[in-house]
Amino acid sequence: MRSLHRTVKSAIALVFLLAGLCLPAFAQNSEWYYGKPIRTVTFSGLQNIKASDLDGVTSAYIGKEFSDDLFADLLNRVFALDYFSDVIPEAVPGDAARKSVSIVLVVQENPVVSKVVFLGNSKIKNNELKDTVSVKAKDIYNQAKVLVDERALRNLYISKGFTSVHVSSTTEETAEGIVVTFRIDEGTTTVVTAINFQGNTIASDRTLSRKLTLKKEGVLNKGYFQESVLEVDKQALIAYYHDHGYIDAKIVDVVRDTTFNESKKREELAITFVLQEGSQYTFGGITFLGNKVFSTEQIQALVTMQPGDVFNETKLNESIIAVQQLYVNSGYTSNQFQPFVTKDPDTKTVTYQIVIEERNRSHVENIIVKGNERTKDYVITREIPIESGDIYSNTKLYSAMRSLYNLQYFSNIIPDVQMGSEENLVDVIFSVEEQNTVSLTAGLTFSGMGNSNEFPIALMASIQDTNLFGEGRSLSAGIKLATEEQSINFGYGQSWLFGLPISMNISAGFSHTKQYTLRNYLSPSSGDLEINSHYMEYHQLSFNVGASFSRWWTYDWAVLTATGGITGSMVYNIYDAALYTPVDYSVSAYGNNWSPSTAIYGKFSADGRDINYDPSKGWFVSEQLTWRGLIPRIGDFGETEFFLRSETKGELYFTLLDKPVTETWGVKLVLALYSGLSFQVPAVGTTIKDTSKLYVDGMFYGRGYQIYNTTYGRGNGMLANYAELRFPVAPGILSIDLFLDAVMIKPDLGAVFSDFANPNDWYFSWGPSLRLTMQQFPLRILLTNNFKFTSDGITSVNKFGEPLSDWWKNWNFTLSFNLVNK
Repeated sequence: MRSLHRTVKSAIALVFLLAGLCLPAFAQNSEWYYGKPIRTVTFSGLQNIKASDLDGVTSAYIGKEFSDDLFADLLNRVFALDYFSDVIPEAVPGDAARKSVSIVLVVQENPVVSKVVFLGNSKIKNNELKDTVSVKAKDIYNQAKVLVDERALRNLYISKGFTSVHVSSTTEETAEGIVVTFRIDEGTTTVVTAINFQGNTIASDRTLSRKLTLKKEGVLNKGYFQESVLEVDKQALIAYYHDHGYIDAKIVDVVRDTTFNESKKREELAITFVLQEGSQYTFGGITFLGNKVFSTEQIQALVTMQPGDVFNETKLNESIIAVQQLYVNSGYTSNQFQPFVTKDPDTKTVTYQIVIEERNRSHVENIIVKGNERTKDYVITREIPIESGDIYSNTKLYSAMRSLYNLQYFSNIIPDVQMGSEENLVDVIFSVEEQNTVSLTAGLTFSGMGNSNEFPIALMASIQDTNLFGEGRSLSAGIKLATEEQSINFGYGQSWLFGLPISMNISAGFSHTKQYTLRNYLSPSSGDLEINSHYMEYHQLSFNVGASFSRWWTYDWAVLTATGGITGSMVYNIYDAALYTPVDYSVSAYGNNWSPSTAIYGKFSADGRDINYDPSKGWFVSEQLTWRGLIPRIGDFGETEFFLRSETKGELYFTLLDKPVTETWGVKLVLALYSGLSFQVPAVGTTIKDTSKLYVDGMFYGRGYQIYNTTYGRGNGMLANYAELRFPVAPGILSIDLFLDAVMIKPDLGAVFSDFANPNDWYFSWGPSLRLTMQQFPLRILLTNNFKFTSDGITSVNKFGEPLSDWWKNWNFTLSFNLVNK
């Protein structure tokens, strides 16, 4: 009825539009608007709905030529929002020459929900009920949502054992809006207190109990009974027997013994499954008939059981599905697979014959996107490597899912394939659920407390939107005001330049920092020059800019990306040169003089991860070459360092365990492995200063150490490795990890290989961590414990690499960030 109502409304609206356009027919051609591009689609009459929230619906029509079908589709999408009770279209010329058309939709909004009330609930609190329903205060009222919420509340109670719950809803219209009231008759809970089995001889009660979702009441289980779960458990028991060759096994009866517990005010249920196991069968083989596209050898290679094996129904079904997917991946979506089973009760064997009816390949008729209220359609469709007219491919559908998730614009993406208007035509539908792409952070810390002349508060703030205006662009800005540092920076990024998979990123910033460095000191007593004990203060001003361009190619097996970029800054160090001489020449080179610091780099990467920001499987490799120093020094202007830096990275991911626990959550364990080799080579006749060397930063490499400001913590060759066991508690949001780091720092690349086994240059750490995978807050909190290998074996060390006696006293909190290699 609802879809019919919308269709009728759409037809009426179309008549209104055409009638309106025909009014000036006495002076103009009444059909001037056909074939004209749509310049704008605007709404009149909005009160509670923001016009920007509707851009995702209307933007797909801007620039397209007006037609009856296009306009009907627009109105259907507008009505599908369930925001409006009436829509009256108007059309006006988009320009004075009437070369375009602008559509104005005069709307009447549905009333707003002013309040959601729950009555009759005592066992479940209001907060949990509010989280369950989709109807919220200030939402546009939608009767269908209320009915869905009735069912959601009922299911919530049933999941907690309230099998006789009754939920109804009423609405009341007030001056402030619609008051939605849910009336709940909770009834009593039903708790499973015992689960028994009769007739089982080949499987113990304990083995069968493990196959059940229903559990009896215990320390870790509340034992709530659900009728729907009981039906699922019956199928689980049958599946267990079928997977062990007992294909005649069946459940004769389920006996229920119910008693009412007066003291606990609940129904207590004892369940007994009465089983008939039958005989065990072996697999007699499987044959395929009708296959012409693929050879019998190709198909048989997908069958995992061999004749003579104990029959396993799950393995058989997996093999048949693998054959079906073989066809689907090549575009054959409408094939028919007819199984014929021969069961020999004398030899106790089961033989299968699959008759395949091969049909023509299916082609994609339409790519349809739903649920995007902010993100423009083209931002989504350009990531989908399938177009109308292409041969359908499951593999390309997977590639599209990978690309869309990696945008991090959506919290959920549901693909669907439906039959098109004709045989062998399909519509590919992507239903997306948008998530917030704006991150706003602000912080306040106390600093400079030891100096009464300095302001003791540091302020930090930043904002970033990775999907600006829903157009897939990014914009960021940040500011920091502290005693020893003040900075401001801006960034802008855009993907798909010129309609091609090319991205651009530019950045600019300014900073002022107060820093300290070693200085030359002539001892008045000995007359010796000391360079390791006296420090000087200096102030550094820096303007910096950067730009990069990337081109990527999306394949079914990986995404290949080539990147090139350049960075530059103008640096000015302020200090009294008459009093101080820095030991580090890189400080004096910029002393009281503006000089440049530049670099150019190129990078290539191959990404085979399923989701790059929180992968469960796949791999990643990259190589980046950076040349530091583009402007030779002439007089007091130019650079003093010229060297090549190479960074090679590799990642591997394996899912070790993935077991569903509920419909929406499961236990998952992922093994993550990383290895990165970095080295630097100076230009002939030059050296690399200590401040430019590679170092163990303690945040990403050698987590938990603080040796970056020591000579042994820096070098021109570094090998960093880690292994992590990840447990995603809330996928895409939070993960609990256990990590092991091993990093080696050497004076140059040659020493990395020639002196590889020297334990003095290896730094290890391990511990648990909390990892946030949200792009708005990619924080990581680690509890680190450091150790090294010495002649005495494994030796616990502190964050400076110094030996400790008790490893259990060596735990330290470390803050890091969840950065993604791309």
